[in-house]
Amino acid sequence: MLLEARRLVETAVDRHRTEGRLLTALEPDEGTETAERVVGSAARSLAVALSGHHDEETARLVAALGRAAARGVDVKLLARISILENRLLLERLDKYAPGVDVRLVGAPLQDTVLSDGLVSVVWSRTNGPTREAVLMRSPAVLRNLRTLFTASWNGSAPLSDHRRLSDRTRSDVARRILLALSSGRTDEVAARELGMSVRTYRRNVAEITRELGANSRFQAGARAVELGLLPPVTSERPARAAG
Repeated sequence: MLLEARRLVETAVDRHRTEGRLLTALEPDEGTETAERVVGSAARSLAVALSGHHDEETARLVAALGRAAARGVDVKLLARISILENRLLLERLDKYAPGVDVRLVGAPLQDTVLSDGLVSVVWSRTNGPTREAVLMRSPAVLRNLRTLFTASWNGSAPLSDHRRLSDRTRSDVARRILLALSSGRTDEVAARELGMSVRTYRRNVAEITRELGANSRFQAGARAVELGLLPPVTSERPARAAG
């Protein structure tokens, strides 16, 4: 969802190209250094989204975020689920940023550092050999960035919840069971499709539901979406009948 930030920034660049007070284009090697200064100047809050690219620069930001949290700043870090496979980054988070509130999402993210709602560094290109970044001070753009971040944050799950999941709950069988639950299939139909007895199916459902920290099958489905085990549910309006 935060990929919308790219379009937001590009629009702002066109609109404020001559207004250096509101937007400053940064050289490719200035983005991370500027972001560290922005993090260091934060007094109340930091909202940060990391795409998962450029490990060395990410590691520098993680250390800066840890220092901000240590001095009492409310730091929220939104990252891709793929960081679960990045052992070095996880170790850095544990060592240098234990006070940072970290949540994970499955959707692509736009690298963003938003400080106190007053200033932001946003990278408009993240997966190439060089990165383009801008320093934003436009109130309207910053409000929209905050809204985008909050929406993604509310639909995410804490890193600690992801770490508690066992390999069994992340398995293909568990995913098929969760898909069966979300589709509303009866236990008998789901068990037959999965090639297991109804008793075994129900035992698996109970174990997965418990591990997800859910109190019901419906809640288990919602938690599975939050944790990236299932894709978000999209609803489509039924077509109107002609006449």
